[in-house]
Amino acid sequence: HKARGVGGVDTESGEAKLDLGMLEEAIAAGRGHRFWMLTTYTTLTNYHHSLGRIPFAVAVFDEIQALKNPASLRSFAARALRGDFRIGLTGTPIENRTSDLWAVMDQLVPGALGTLEEFNSKYSVPNPGKMSELHGRVFLPGQGRPRLAMRRTKAEVAAQLPRKSRRLHPRLMPQSQAAAYDAARLKVTKGRGGLKALHHIRSVSAHPDLASRRGGSDFVSDSARIDATFDVIRNVRDRGERALVFIEHRLVQYQFVEVARREFGLPRIDIINGSTPIRQRQLIVERFQRHLDQDGGFDLLVLGTRAAGTGLTLTAATHVIHVSRWWNPAVEEQCNDRVHRIGQDRAVTVHVPMAVHPAYREDSFDCLLHSLMSRKRKLADSALWPMGDTESDVAGLQDGMVREPGERGDVTGTNPVAAALLATFASPGTPASSVTRISEAATMSA
Repeated sequence: HKARGVGGVDTESGEAKLDLGMLEEAIAAGRGHRFWMLTTYTTLTNYHHSLGRIPFAVAVFDEIQALKNPASLRSFAARALRGDFRIGLTGTPIENRTSDLWAVMDQLVPGALGTLEEFNSKYSVPNPGKMSELHGRVFLPGQGRPRLAMRRTKAEVAAQLPRKSRRLHPRLMPQSQAAAYDAARLKVTKGRGGLKALHHIRSVSAHPDLASRRGGSDFVSDSARIDATFDVIRNVRDRGERALVFIEHRLVQYQFVEVARREFGLPRIDIINGSTPIRQRQLIVERFQRHLDQDGGFDLLVLGTRAAGTGLTLTAATHVIHVSRWWNPAVEEQCNDRVHRIGQDRAVTVHVPMAVHPAYREDSFDCLLHSLMSRKRKLADSALWPMGDTESDVAGLQDGMVREPGERGDVTGTNPVAAALLATFASPGTPASSVTRISEAATMSA
């Protein structure tokens, strides 16, 4: 609590304002080991002058990626803590930039990875060799010192979890969506709009007219992804199971719920997004999770990708549908983890609807994005890799969209969707039989 007659926070005046006398007396008397203190990063930031006076034996930072900005007041406050030993826990050591890892490690073992300038000069532009080297510096012992960090994956610590499978659902864009895609692509290929133009083509790939009030079958048929999504949901309904539907765009969320309620006869479909109050979020989660105690059959829950990617347990669902995809695989996995986590006792299926342009095929945005995310997942499994939308990601996606239809090789006897998936998945090391199965599956889903 605050000292008597004192108001405000430490950061206002730079003076300690918390009364920690009892703890200081216990430490002086050799009884400090009987106490521990639990606080939030916000409280630590607001009162770091007070808390910085206490000689802690151990400082433990949960979700330490919250300190990934080394120039933030929160990070300065954490450094001000006097801990004989410091421990950090995180599920996302690198989310966007390699410097995220430097910031985390500098809180725990200052100087172990050099200065930020030295670190950035070597690792700011990632490649497999550099990321493998950085992985070794952090997770392997060396030069007479123990490893700096321990890395455990869900597969290692939660082996009892049921199987999780992924299914792609590619669809050919309808004419209206292909036309909107053509206009959006033109801005990307002509170098106009930069990242904004790339986000626009990403939106068009989800739905060509986000502001449209066209309802019912028009809303569904206007978008290849939405059309594929409704087919997936019909299968989920027929099985009497439940699905989470991740949609980033607010307008699409509300349109989707309106149409899905009529299509599937559901009395209500809840939405959790950035506007949902915390108390209401919890009520929605509890309502959905009641299916575990009394199975009510088929149900849907719509969620915003960023707003609901962490902190929710929704194991009553067995299907996850990504209508919107971020090009950060870590964010997508966090969404999947709402369902595939401790407490889940049934197999989980992750569905990815994809929109394929009839002319651009494997160079359609959805195919390029899927290839990028697959590469990043593979690299992240074997080393350390920035998972977010880095400059190299943006450049790679833009480069993939500049090829004109005439520059692609013909795939005789296949439709555009099958051709797109053949080219997306085929590589020098891919067995011919696997490529054939991909082609057949794509033809059936087109």
